Amino acid sequence: MRMHVSGAPMLIMAAIGLGFVGCSSASAPAPELELAPVEARINPAVASETITAAEMRSHIAFLASDELAGRDTPSPGLEKAAVYIEDAFRAAGLQPAGDDGSYLQRWTFDKTSLKPDEVAVEVVEDGETTVLEYAVDFFVLPSTEEVVSGGAAFAGSVEGFLGDSAPDMQGRLAVVTTPPSMGMEILQAGRAAAGAGASGLVLILDPALPAEVVGMVAGQVAGSGLPPQPVPIVGIPWEVASRILRTSGSALEDLAGDSTAAHTPVVLDDLQLTVRTPVERETSNPPNVVGILPGSDPDLADTYVVLSAHFDHVGIGVPDAEGDSIYNGADDDASGTSVLLEVAQALQAMPRAPRRSVLFLAVSGEEKGLLGSAHFAAQPTVPLTAIIADINLDMVGRNAPDTVIAVGQEYTSLGDLSRQIAEQHPELGLTVAPDPDPSEQAFFRSDHLVFVREDIPAIFLTTWIHDDYHQPSDEVEAIDSDKAARVARLAFLLTWHVAEDEAPPEWKAGALEEVHEILEDSPL
Repeated sequence: MRMHVSGAPMLIMAAIGLGFVGCSSASAPAPELELAPVEARINPAVASETITAAEMRSHIAFLASDELAGRDTPSPGLEKAAVYIEDAFRAAGLQPAGDDGSYLQRWTFDKTSLKPDEVAVEVVEDGETTVLEYAVDFFVLPSTEEVVSGGAAFAGSVEGFLGDSAPDMQGRLAVVTTPPSMGMEILQAGRAAAGAGASGLVLILDPALPAEVVGMVAGQVAGSGLPPQPVPIVGIPWEVASRILRTSGSALEDLAGDSTAAHTPVVLDDLQLTVRTPVERETSNPPNVVGILPGSDPDLADTYVVLSAHFDHVGIGVPDAEGDSIYNGADDDASGTSVLLEVAQALQAMPRAPRRSVLFLAVSGEEKGLLGSAHFAAQPTVPLTAIIADINLDMVGRNAPDTVIAVGQEYTSLGDLSRQIAEQHPELGLTVAPDPDPSEQAFFRSDHLVFVREDIPAIFLTTWIHDDYHQPSDEVEAIDSDKAARVARLAFLLTWHVAEDEAPPEWKAGALEEVHEILEDSPL
């Protein structure tokens, strides 16, 4: 890691050098430099050049190293990452803004972890018991009840539990089919199933999903510390479910084609299920890391632009085909965390700080459900009412080298500003693209959400997911360090402009009302 103690002399020399361009004679008088007002000496584009691909790669390589073992929340690797970030904040001249005059803000985490060796789904048909294999035949999100047993009923598509009229399950496990893609909606469906009287929710995964998805999800859940759900949520591949139902005298294809099942569930008389999800519980106090660059304008310094990223990942999980069990999280989100460190360095290189203060927020617990950022919003170290914007970075080092996605750009003026900066700085080589899949509602998925819930304008810079997402293969070798550096420069310029502008960012007409409506149905 190379961090400048002060970049101001370098910038002044650069300005002097530019002043001599065009002088053809040594006897010609040197032109006078116009240094007043001070803004004439300020060149954010030059300061952004302190952000390099080599430094981005260095940060990511450490944070995603095997030494940090995937930075699970909590873990020794997470603590090592926090120390690294704290040292970088200190070197960049940021003031501590955590608890008790430190850079660290600790929060209480009641971790509930599955005991993978004891997890089981038992199927009883005609007196015969079949035990399914965890991480091969099923994955499960545990509930507050460690053992759930009973009859089952087919209730059509999971969409029936995402609307306003979930079917009455009368104490049975609800069996439903899924679309090819689902995210946090399964938590919402689980809550709805519980509210409809179900003792559990069994997801029959769409046949388009590869069999490996079960192991992938199991690897994410095992040891992840997800809060217990109201009922256990079990995911079973289509072929496995088809075999089970065929043995009990039902055809999955016929059931899936029954359009009335969503309203009147089909009781599976010959099928009894037992779901065992033993867990162990642990209370810990993982850290956020918080630093502030105080603003230079006495009238605006008590307002804040937040630059946020999460530095946790999912730790150690189910090994892949090569036997690698460390989920290093180079892109998710060592890349976004590294942007914070480089932007802090670039701001230090400026002759003065921006007019508003900039708060650098590196949070843990994102992978557990935005827990670290939620704690900051509940126990902020600066007044929430003084925060005018959040710029969030999550996964910024992969995919198309000329594109960065600004999720949520349609909601606030931050989107227009991001595009303007990219257009005005062609040297960045970046096009600011819209959300490629609005149906995924990515604007409601990462740490900026806690600020959006407080009506604070936010934007989410990302380069989108890829095949290595939440896999051991998310390694530093796959990172496009040059692209990550260019995204970091864009984030620096965006942060500078927002912190400099007299007027704070604004929600677009009708956007906040739309966001409120979406949040009412959010599973987070």
